[in-house]
Amino acid sequence: MARQSERQVERQRERDADVALLPRFAELTPQERLERLDEAATQYVETQRPENTLKAYAQDWKIWQDYTADLGIPLLSGTAGALTGFVVWLEQGRVLRPSERETVAGEPGTWRAAPAAPSTIERRLTGAIAGLRDHRVHVEPEASRAAWQALKGYRRRLAQAGTELGRGKATMVTLADLRAMSLACPDTLAGRRDRAMLLIGFPIAARCSDLTNLLVTDVKQIDDRGLEVTVRHGKSTGEMAIPRRDNLATDPVRAWRAWREAAGISEGAAFRRIDRHGNLSEHGLTTTGTNQILTRAGERANLPYAVTGHSLRSGFATEARRAGADDVAIADQGRWVRGSRALYEYIRRVDRWDDNAAGALDL
Repeated sequence: MARQSERQVERQRERDADVALLPRFAELTPQERLERLDEAATQYVETQRPENTLKAYAQDWKIWQDYTADLGIPLLSGTAGALTGFVVWLEQGRVLRPSERETVAGEPGTWRAAPAAPSTIERRLTGAIAGLRDHRVHVEPEASRAAWQALKGYRRRLAQAGTELGRGKATMVTLADLRAMSLACPDTLAGRRDRAMLLIGFPIAARCSDLTNLLVTDVKQIDDRGLEVTVRHGKSTGEMAIPRRDNLATDPVRAWRAWREAAGISEGAAFRRIDRHGNLSEHGLTTTGTNQILTRAGERANLPYAVTGHSLRSGFATEARRAGADDVAIADQGRWVRGSRALYEYIRRVDRWDDNAAGALDL
């Protein structure tokens, strides 16, 4: 039997998922059929979540279990008091898991509370609410709104005290930084992979997971115009065009062709592991491995900050806006939802200077 193409396999998976959504009703009453359909829908939606999201939600749910056990309240508590209490509990650093606590100096076996950063609490709260809904707990809008208000207050108090917790937002990669990283890539197999990863990742506003999941067949050259890249898996999917460039150091077409020819690949993972001896693996990278490659690329270029996948993503949005692209075009290219709050945070970095109401005043 001829081997199925990757696209055929993908379509079969989609059909299998659609069939799985529709249970066999047999001789059920209308109400039983509705209940069965609700169960199938819950399972179906669960399979549509990206793997990284599922892992994060599972970790958040464990923290929620610790919280409810610590306070002695029912696990499936979706009230305003339970959710707001979760925010305060995390703010006070009462997480029970040792990996998220700091050891008290000189006191082996004991742990000191470490207040969670607002970004961590935001993620934990999102995961906890998702977990409650997965367990068929109806979380009232007022309840979740109260918890988000508590988090907002926590952020305000930290700002007033001049206290910063967490790693903060990733520093964006500028166009100058991108050129510097590309030029710093060595003339080796790994260097060609890294350059292709940078010059494809930046114009599609790629997360590390996007680059990790790319297949060779997801990157196609379209005449002399450039590359067409399809992101099929991850938080946001879509098909993007990347125009070619005249500059050898920043042309994605030349970079992709150089990597493919050197690696001799025509299918499978687009970006692959290479050991310290320069041997190419048939296996693709992990998300962590991709992040490490981007960080090393920044270090080779002597950039004063740690480069991550999100550095490429935020850098693209900011630089595209600075170059005059409108927010709809940026959203479509980076697979943001149009009107996304996250996207507007990047856009405001540019607009607050270039489109500033105070700048029109004759002072």
